[in-house]
Amino acid sequence: MADRLLGWLAGHETVAFDLDGVLVDSNEVKVACMRAALADFGPVVVEDFLEEFRRTFGRSRREHFAAFHRGRLGGDGEGPEFEEFLARYATGYAELLAERYRTAPLCAGAGELVRELAGRGADLHVATGTLTSEAQKVLADHGLLSAFRSVLGGELPKAKRLADILRSTGSAPHRTVLVGDARQDLLAASEAGTGFLFVERYAFLGAGDVLAGAAAGRSRLVWDLTPDGEVRHASTTARDPHDRHHPHDPHDRHDRHHPHDRHHPHDPTGDETP
Repeated sequence: MADRLLGWLAGHETVAFDLDGVLVDSNEVKVACMRAALADFGPVVVEDFLEEFRRTFGRSRREHFAAFHRGRLGGDGEGPEFEEFLARYATGYAELLAERYRTAPLCAGAGELVRELAGRGADLHVATGTLTSEAQKVLADHGLLSAFRSVLGGELPKAKRLADILRSTGSAPHRTVLVGDARQDLLAASEAGTGFLFVERYAFLGAGDVLAGAAAGRSRLVWDLTPDGEVRHASTTARDPHDRHHPHDPHDRHDRHHPHDRHHPHDPTGDETP
């Protein structure tokens, strides 16, 4: 009999969730905010970086801005010049995000799953690239903050956050799982020695791209956080049970992820307001 998400997660000592694209449908909100924050550098440079931003989603905010500084401005991604750049543009990004983050709804099944797990006494945490205060606020706005024992943000890399969770709980790494939607989440889980569950529905990359190589190990995948959703092995493909299209079809992936968005997320002429 196939594993079902609620029971499978409840069988772990500790469950850590990524935030964006897992609990909150905010991935494209963040892309729009980054596009606006970096607008001074022109659409060609910015749109090229946004492709990298999507591919490396799950990194800390500082890591993203350091990558832009190195790859597009010829800087070092560190030192006084970078810190000045970071103070200006990361602050602008944070201000835009503060305005728009609250409009992002919960991902499908997220509220029900978290409340069910919390009701069973599960040890729940959040490990996210979003700054801690921002993550706490959006979870509080959705009435979920109290379900989590800790919310650890992107002031430190996610692998270190997972290590902090393991130290604070005393949980065994093999009895701990990170629920995420990005390759960076998988790599963080691999570094920390925890299990990994890939949630595909809102991800920028499909399972074939995320769950590649030795790091995937015994990872599992699920379509979304619907509590009775089927948990599959990494060698299989997650599917929306109500969708007759394969989730890796490049012609319909983004429309399916954002059914209320009339613009393709990679269209630089589209409306940026989420």
